[in-house]
Amino acid sequence: MENTLTLTNYWLRTIVIGLDLCPFARIPYERGQIRVVECQDSTEEGQVGFFLEELEYLNQTESAEVSTTLIAYPNASSDFIVFNDFVGDLEYMLEEAELSDVFQLVAFHPEFVFEETDFDHVGNYVNRSPVPVLHILRSEDIARALKNPKDGEIISFNNDRKLHEMDRAKLDELFYFLKK
Repeated sequence: MENTLTLTNYWLRTIVIGLDLCPFARIPYERGQIRVVECQDSTEEGQVGFFLEELEYLNQTESAEVSTTLIAYPNASSDFIVFNDFVGDLEYMLEEAELSDVFQLVAFHPEFVFEETDFDHVGNYVNRSPVPVLHILRSEDIARALKNPKDGEIISFNNDRKLHEMDRAKLDELFYFLKK
């Protein structure tokens, strides 16, 4: 069985970048500016502590060196709703620390489901990852990338279309880690 960092890097390279689900990821990836780390802790307190340490690291590191971080949480809840609530708590912490204008969070999970979609809806695969993953982004990088407020909607629409057009067997092959 592959380890968490190997699976997370496969997902980033082959799915997120390979399928161009995030058109802004390729350049920082090629420049080595995407940090991928693993939190082994199984307690919420330890997972929050790991997040806070990583946030401090990003806050102290220039964007040109590390633009973004993916934290893989292999011991986080296998229930997407529980993990999503955890990420909501972290977002609240960002607000309380007055850092919500500096950083933004995105949740990925093996059982990710967008609101008002069925579990099997292919569009959910955009945010499905091998293990629960928290993406910490710099708000300034997002603002630079999304020059037009509609760009995010266009990307989402294109991703949904791309995944719907993909052969189901190919999709299953790419997302093999979901079939455990």
